[in-house]
Amino acid sequence: MPVETTKVQEQEKHSQQPTAFTLRSIAFSHYNEKARWGLDYYKVPYIEYRSLPICHMISMFKYKAKARPPGPGASVFVTPHLTVEHNSNNDSKEKEKETIILNDSKKILEFLSDQYAAPANSNGKSSAPPNLYSNDEASKAKIQALEERFNTMIGPHVRRVVYYEVLLHSPRSVARSLGQHDNAGKLQSWIWSLFLPIFVWMLCKAMHVNETSAARSRDVLKREFEHLSRVLESGPPGPAYLVGNQFTAADLTLASLGGLAVGVTNEDGYGAWVPSIQDMARPEGRKFMEELRATTAGQHIMECYKLHRGHKVPGSGYGFSFFGLW
Repeated sequence: MPVETTKVQEQEKHSQQPTAFTLRSIAFSHYNEKARWGLDYYKVPYIEYRSLPICHMISMFKYKAKARPPGPGASVFVTPHLTVEHNSNNDSKEKEKETIILNDSKKILEFLSDQYAAPANSNGKSSAPPNLYSNDEASKAKIQALEERFNTMIGPHVRRVVYYEVLLHSPRSVARSLGQHDNAGKLQSWIWSLFLPIFVWMLCKAMHVNETSAARSRDVLKREFEHLSRVLESGPPGPAYLVGNQFTAADLTLASLGGLAVGVTNEDGYGAWVPSIQDMARPEGRKFMEELRATTAGQHIMECYKLHRGHKVPGSGYGFSFFGLW
């Protein structure tokens, strides 16, 4: 039985040169987790250069965006930043290098789906994973609408709530741990630990993290999780997904952006070390996360990690600069 090939497999078959992927990330960022998940889902080998907040401005100086993205706390030093290099041989046997740069998790996921998903007419004959955006236009529109909603209504509010609990109300040892556990090179880890009070002040100011904003974000997340729980509970019998009867970019986006709010850790599949619910010092903070986790939407996130997160494939690894220290 013939096996259908993806677009990239066809390109590499003719060029005899592999496509190289380099991901530059803030290790514990949930938007970066979304990009990592997409790469792992499609079994794409890549090298990840990890940074910590503030330190990432040095790491990303060469790769900074031309314009500041919208949103609170956004800067030209945006991550995730994916570089795709494809070497090809033309008729004159001279090597040509095509470079694609993507610095938005949504665009990265769309690109990977376009290049690596099973073809629409494969009818199960392809070894590639199913398209995260579906091959049906109506379903694709629903998936993209949910993805945009989660990028707006889940991502920023999860970050604010988690920063409020970890940076402002948990022991300094928890915040320092964000720079350890292979989340960055040794020099970055040392800088993060040494200047942590200054970095905390800078991050909270840039992200508008305070008691009032955190309370507002908790309210938004509570309403969103209640709404999503009703959506999941109203679906047909069997495994519940947000669109149709299979795992899509909508589920991946919810799980990656909402995972930190329900206590997902690297033991559950998160692609970097992050604090657990037990690491939160405030009883109110732990209770809020436990309540979100207990909802149908929270359990859906945990199930997505269990069934679909996957791991880095052979050929993947971590990159370092400055003599392996950064």
